[in-house]
Amino acid sequence: MKNRRLSGLVFVLILILAFSVLVGNVSAQTVYLNMGSTSSTSGLYAWCVGTASVINKADNNIITTVIESGAALDNLRRTREGSFDFALCVDSASAMQLHRGISNFEGEAWEPIRWLFLRNAIVNRLYIRADSGIKTFKDLGGKKFSPGIPGASSTTNFINFDEVIGSGIDIVPATLGDAINLFSQGRIVGLQKSSGLTSLDSSLIELNLKTPLAAIGYGEDDIEKIRAEYPYILFFETPAGSILELSDNPSIMEEGQVVGAVASSNLPEEVGYEIVKAYVEGFDEVATAYPGIVGWDPITDYFKLVAPGGEIPIHAGLYRYCLENGIDVPERFIPPESKK
Repeated sequence: MKNRRLSGLVFVLILILAFSVLVGNVSAQTVYLNMGSTSSTSGLYAWCVGTASVINKADNNIITTVIESGAALDNLRRTREGSFDFALCVDSASAMQLHRGISNFEGEAWEPIRWLFLRNAIVNRLYIRADSGIKTFKDLGGKKFSPGIPGASSTTNFINFDEVIGSGIDIVPATLGDAINLFSQGRIVGLQKSSGLTSLDSSLIELNLKTPLAAIGYGEDDIEKIRAEYPYILFFETPAGSILELSDNPSIMEEGQVVGAVASSNLPEEVGYEIVKAYVEGFDEVATAYPGIVGWDPITDYFKLVAPGGEIPIHAGLYRYCLENGIDVPERFIPPESKK
């Protein structure tokens, strides 16, 4: 009888152990995610790879695959289609357009788009030869200029601005590498490249040594026309001499963007939370790969920089992270699923 009882106890313990292992395996189930990025030739690709790296290193059972893309607009469309679980290199203005179904997404409103975290604020800088005599956006009329790759929000905005202002620029869409080659050969007068507020994009530093560059901006009349059509577009003043590598550049007005990562409300709250947590905790490591994020707060700067009417709701996972860390979230950014 004693042996039977002992055998029965052992059997029960085995069942408990097996159940514990099963539950552990379920709870530790790996989540595989596709992350939209940008062109691998872009200097921003290092940020994308660095971000994926810190997410994959974190103890969160998430494996992220970086997928090359056409940047902002392409990333938004592919997030909506479900081929991307989340995406980087998306500006807040383009995300808002998708959310509301306006401008680049006219009639294509998609409410589920959600903000994850901020990379930085940048300008879509217009680079030309320093000796070209070109002073403003309007002076590009009739000249060949490359605004970037098709599908990027900066490229689309440039084309829209040309139409609104009626400049008549001979637009030459191209990858950054192709645009630099065309510029070096004298086949275009300049190119647009997203850049830090006070520096050249790293990909253009060598070009500037060979062919001195200048940055041009938008005139007051141009800005008025653009804002009349696209009131959510931001413009930043770049003071004279504030661009480190272009110390002689005059004060200019440049198109500004708040850029970061987006997902959709279809991405589970827990997964979004782990992505945000991994990025914030691995921020210094990401900054080593892409120094352009140094000095920016990946959470609170989004709330500070985006004007009322230009925002999209944040992801429920980000909202949870904010609550846990005592970060105040203005009402207009709180996602409806977190208000239930």
